[in-house]
This record gives sequence, C-alpha cells and structure tokens, in this order.
Amino acid sequence: MDLIELLKFEHGIFRIRFYFMEKVDNSLQELETLHDFIVNVHAKMEDLYVFKDIPEAKPYSNDHKLIEKYGDTIIKEKRKDWVPRYMKIVLDHNLNEEKYVFPKVKERKGLVLDIIEQYGFENYQKVTGIDIRNF
Repeated sequence: MDLIELLKFEHGIFRIRFYFMEKVDNSLQELETLHDFIVNVHAKMEDLYVFKDIPEAKPYSNDHKLIEKYGDTIIKEKRKDWVPRYMKIVLDHNLNEEKYVFPKVKERKGLVLDIIEQYGFENYQKVTGIDIRNF
C-alpha cells in the first residue's frame, strides 16, 4: 500500500465525516471517536513516516500537537460550539499537507500496519470503512 494514498484517503474520510457531524446532534460523541483516530493513527503515521524526513514539514507536525490539545479541550469541556472551528483547522491543515508536503514524499509501502494494528484493525475499519488488511 502507498502511504501517501492512504493518508489522502483518510483525509477524504475526515471531510465526509465532518460534513455529517454538522448535521447530527451527537457531534461531540462523533468528534471524540474521530479525534482519537486523528491523533493516535493518522497524525502518528504522518509524524513517524512522512514529516521526519522533510525538514520543512516541521510546522505540520507542530499542528498535530495543537490539534490534539484543542480537540482534547473540546471533549473535556464539552464545547460543542468549538467543533466547527476544530473541523476547519483539521481540513485546512490536511489540504496544506496535500499541497505542500505530500508531493515531496517518495513512495513507501508497508510502514503503517504496526500503528494500525496497535489501534486495532476493527477500530480502523469502523472509522474508515475499509479493512486495511485487504487494501
């Protein structure tokens, strides 16, 4: 599997899930699930396997820390009114990664399964809709 294609796929999943989060009443519950995935799977893959080899990607790694703190605060304080801003921050961040960072990355295969396995293949499938073992 190509790492960059997988990350772009996940970005697409975030766009779709954020769109539906705007339409439902339990956006905090959905945010909690998605935020956990963003922090513990998606951002971890980017930090460990993409950004570490690209010095100019350091600001994007720093963004991950800010996104983590902001999302944690929203969940802890149950600030439903902050959810739209969180979604905008993540979506803008992802678009910039696709535009400025991903084109600099050479194809890498097989680097992400350990993180996904730690998260749980079934949990990954619940968030993304795919069984990564068959990807």
